[in-house]
Amino acid sequence: MEDDIHRKQNDLILKLYTTPMEDLLVTCCDGLRGIIPFDHSYTALNDQSDSHKSAFNYRSTDTDDELTALYANYYHAIDYLSWYYNQCLPMTVRSTDLMRPEVIEQSRIHQEWESRLGIFYTATACIAADGILFGTISLMRSKEHGDFTDEEMRVLEEVNEHLCSRFHLVYPNGVNRFMMDCDADPIVAAYSLSPREWEVACLLVKGISRVEIADKLSISRNTLKRHIANIYHKMGVSNEMQFFAALNRVRDRGGGSSKAENDAWHCCVIGWRDGLCLAS
Repeated sequence: MEDDIHRKQNDLILKLYTTPMEDLLVTCCDGLRGIIPFDHSYTALNDQSDSHKSAFNYRSTDTDDELTALYANYYHAIDYLSWYYNQCLPMTVRSTDLMRPEVIEQSRIHQEWESRLGIFYTATACIAADGILFGTISLMRSKEHGDFTDEEMRVLEEVNEHLCSRFHLVYPNGVNRFMMDCDADPIVAAYSLSPREWEVACLLVKGISRVEIADKLSISRNTLKRHIANIYHKMGVSNEMQFFAALNRVRDRGGGSSKAENDAWHCCVIGWRDGLCLAS
């Protein structure tokens, strides 16, 4: 039994380094289910570019969409675990490590949201590195199934270490809604952009000045110029207008993106064209 758990854990860890980023957290939850039993789960990303560092992209493969949206739109703000997330540290915790069961039972989020799911115990992994919170995974189960054990938390902590490493490698300066909404894979694949080049491209599309981009990425202006030159070379363009036209060609071919994602992308381009031109 113990060997089987180790095998499943190792298989999951390997998968964490090959799964596309947009599916990484839900894939991780699916893999954890075979190691740590739970009744419900949800994942969320954290927008590092937002002044409030707010969560977004709540997803679940085992919870009703309406209840997931209800948590995302309201109950996350009164979640007794929210202060823990905001520490921006790579940690795992059980709800009962922070609050006594009788206090949890009296909490508003339990009475109004958790009880509708039939859950009581929660185990959460905070995916973070260098003071940046990338996202969270929460596993939940009923009173009948009991609290998460120390061994189960050990597994979650080890898996989370690899999640933290993958996110830090791909997004060293954190994630934001724009990166995820633009569905990086088709564009990255089309032009063979590195993670850093894609990050620069995202900031260029947002109309941020080159001085601000260099500061945000903690790189010199000369290094930024090299990144932009590499991006232009890979895309076969020589100026900003051609850069956007090349990106739009990929979006217009579809690339697996939804209509909402394509609309968001074109809004960004229109905003740039109508006055968000980069400062030199």
